[in-house]
Amino acid sequence: MRYVLLKHEKDKDFHVDFLLDCGLERLITWQITDPIFIDRLKFDEIFFNFAESPNRINDTIYSYCRRIFDHRRMYLDFSGDLGDHRGCVTRIEYGNWELCEVCANRLVMKTVGTCPAGNTPTARLWRFEPPAEITLDFNETTPDRLMQKLPPPGDENWVVSCTRVC
Repeated sequence: MRYVLLKHEKDKDFHVDFLLDCGLERLITWQITDPIFIDRLKFDEIFFNFAESPNRINDTIYSYCRRIFDHRRMYLDFSGDLGDHRGCVTRIEYGNWELCEVCANRLVMKTVGTCPAGNTPTARLWRFEPPAEITLDFNETTPDRLMQKLPPPGDENWVVSCTRVC
């Protein structure tokens, strides 16, 4: 299954959207707006490239995010102006993902992808900790079932961490 990280800019503000393809019509989407995370991204366009990022403190980065409305599949391949004064999006990383762990208080996935700036390969573990328990047996989990069982979009904070694998 595919994923993409999009930088969504509008006026002078922006955030990062993390979108997961689960094989359905829509993409699971988290919006990362944590000020420290965003500030680091503003000053370091290759923030997600751990090998080259001068602002990296260690190999794991923590932030807060929230699950927002599921996005259309077109955003897996889209960069550009969104129209209707909604700003523009830029793909900052894309590739494939696989589920590594699901339990009541966390969702762990591995992404293997590319940063378009420099075609740098990336491999990371992403850990999402939801505001409510996930009731899903990992042994029976498929991406489409995962999408149905996650807490719905809302204002609750999720904790997200990202660790470099190689």
